[in-house]
Amino acid sequence: MAYTKPSRRDVLKLGAAALGTSVLGVGSAAAQNHVHPNARFALDFSDSAHVAPNTASSAGWVTDRYDPETFTTWVNDGEDVLRVKPDASGPQSGFYAYQGKKYLDAGGAYWQAGDGSRFSYKFFLDGFVWSGEPVRTGFWPTLGDASGTVSAYPIMEYRTGKASDGNPGFYAYVYESDENGDFVGAKWEYIGLPKKLKIDPSGRQWVTIEAQLHELDDGMGSALKWRINNKLVLDERNYNVFSPSTQFLEFILNTRNYGETGGIISNPPLYYDDIVLTEPR
Repeated sequence: MAYTKPSRRDVLKLGAAALGTSVLGVGSAAAQNHVHPNARFALDFSDSAHVAPNTASSAGWVTDRYDPETFTTWVNDGEDVLRVKPDASGPQSGFYAYQGKKYLDAGGAYWQAGDGSRFSYKFFLDGFVWSGEPVRTGFWPTLGDASGTVSAYPIMEYRTGKASDGNPGFYAYVYESDENGDFVGAKWEYIGLPKKLKIDPSGRQWVTIEAQLHELDDGMGSALKWRINNKLVLDERNYNVFSPSTQFLEFILNTRNYGETGGIISNPPLYYDDIVLTEPR
């Protein structure tokens, strides 16, 4: 169906609750569900089980740091998606300012997906609704060494200009080590919005993020290749990656809480789809 960009008056009239079904309806073809024959899990949010808590017998979600206000399935222009809204009453600084959930195998077990595995998801970049609002959101894959001990938390995060000193775009959190393999620091790497991604920060579109685990050239562990809309934006093998990571352990969806900002929609709801982990054949 044709998309008509809503005015600010439309947004104010509809309110946050209506955005999911009335205003968000753009690019539904990009949010279609797909079949993933090699998947350890593939969440298309067509079933309430895809947002269910982790149990002893089934994979599911566990609160990480602080519970968001909303974490539920949602229908967007006929497509099933995940809707997450931060709890504005929660902390706005420190460790618990990030709110989210992590996806674990049955009984809270790690996935332990090794070299060559791919983790991907889609999120709806809503430049119009986010205009003037601070937004920071993204998945934090947790990597582990051969013994299953956590070795790194690589992150690919999207930030609006209001949340990044006027520099909207993608930011990656990378680890560094010295020639002896000892940890020397971690930093945020600004990726921005390369032209090849064809992303307009003021527009509205579904964006696909993928993290692929690749073996290091020296064979001592693995690091991530990050792709956005199927374009390589960061090869972490170019860094001296701290600790010999060899596997994906868990995946954490985190969003920063900024409280009630007084904008059009403070702490706007966020939409995700097609969260998938696949292993090599």
